[in-house]
Amino acid sequence: MKRIAISFMVIGVTALFGFGALALPEDGLVLHYNFIKGDSADDLSGNGNDGTVNGGAAAGDEGLEFDGADGYVVSTALEVRTGEPAFTVLAWFKTDEPANGPLWMWGDNANPSSSSGAEAPVGWRTSTKNFAAGFYQGGHFYADAEEDYADGEWHFVAQVGDVDTGYLFVDGEEISSTTAGYVYGGLPYLLIGVRTKNSGSEIDDIEYFAGAMKMVAVYNRVLDVGEIQAAAAESLAVSSSGKLAATWGQMKK
Repeated sequence: MKRIAISFMVIGVTALFGFGALALPEDGLVLHYNFIKGDSADDLSGNGNDGTVNGGAAAGDEGLEFDGADGYVVSTALEVRTGEPAFTVLAWFKTDEPANGPLWMWGDNANPSSSSGAEAPVGWRTSTKNFAAGFYQGGHFYADAEEDYADGEWHFVAQVGDVDTGYLFVDGEEISSTTAGYVYGGLPYLLIGVRTKNSGSEIDDIEYFAGAMKMVAVYNRVLDVGEIQAAAAESLAVSSSGKLAATWGQMKK
């Protein structure tokens, strides 16, 4: 009986999350892109912040595939990080290339090369080859990880900017923190899969992400640890059948 019940639970989770329909918190949700169903960037938050897919970013078997050459997605101008510095970005990503570019950066222009106010890139640092979340407050700061997460598996990342501190979470775990607090003078853009030199990149060129992404969500507030961990647990539950079983095992304890 228990085995049958668990089977129905697994089926239910697959039905709910099989197309990336993560049960995200609604409070403060500004943007929600689901890349599972194709190469569009329609905003599922209801706020009309549809994105534009550019260059060599195209639908893959498990999400939007970025070619590492010129593929990226740009949002509309977002009502976040203007009056208050608080924000959260959530995403699923997968790559097997440690010498990689960005998952995203923030900027004041929809064109990556024209964004003079570019900052806060999340991705791989050239100097360490490890994963990091960037922030800006009078200079570029990094919440660094000690791993690159370029293992060909799906990972859930959260970039959280509070009043004066920025945090990096990976798979629900707080990895590190650093100085943050930058506020834009106008509505900023989220540029997914690309970053520029002035964003805090350590090479003098535009860099592009090579890998896949399933989902991106932006909030105009700080998500608490419990909210991030809940979303991460759900994302891990659908990343593979093995992790699904492990997650249900943890939930039964």
